[in-house]
Amino acid sequence: MNVQDVARALNQKAVRQNWHHLCDPTLAFSDASYELLLTLWRTKADGRQMPRRSEITPRDLKDILRNVVIFERIAQKPSQYRWRVIGTGLTEVLGHNTGKTLEESVPPEFLPRWIECGDLILDGGQPLRFLGRVHLQGRDYLHAENLFVPLAGDTDEPAFVMGLCRYMPRSSDGPESWENELASMPGGLL
Repeated sequence: MNVQDVARALNQKAVRQNWHHLCDPTLAFSDASYELLLTLWRTKADGRQMPRRSEITPRDLKDILRNVVIFERIAQKPSQYRWRVIGTGLTEVLGHNTGKTLEESVPPEFLPRWIECGDLILDGGQPLRFLGRVHLQGRDYLHAENLFVPLAGDTDEPAFVMGLCRYMPRSSDGPESWENELASMPGGLL
């Protein structure tokens, strides 16, 4: 799978569907805290495509744990996901949904984008950056920058998505505007 091509197709679909969300496989983060998770993920992978979920402990994540989510793909064709971890710093935005499926916790109109993104992360086998607007819990005023990394289950099959999520207020005319996000995307990703 060519992740650049798939990310471009997803981004074009996001623009057509008015999802207000984009995938950036270049990992051009605006905050250095994402490097902590990226470095940990790469170290734990130790030359493999991805580490197992069991190889990353809460102690490894102690500096970022409150902003970490983990969801698991529990079915394929069609894919279904279940929340496994939602950090305490994220529950106000994402809700107290640990143990629930995405179908139980994500508005139906946004469920396809969540599932497509989860599948892209797991099937592509590499970390991805996502930028967008929040459409949960009445938090439309928030802008998101998230890093998602794939994790394998104990049989080494891609099964879990771990994310480091950052939400901040956005303004329609400030540097976090949707148009500025589009303009900042590396060439060829739209």
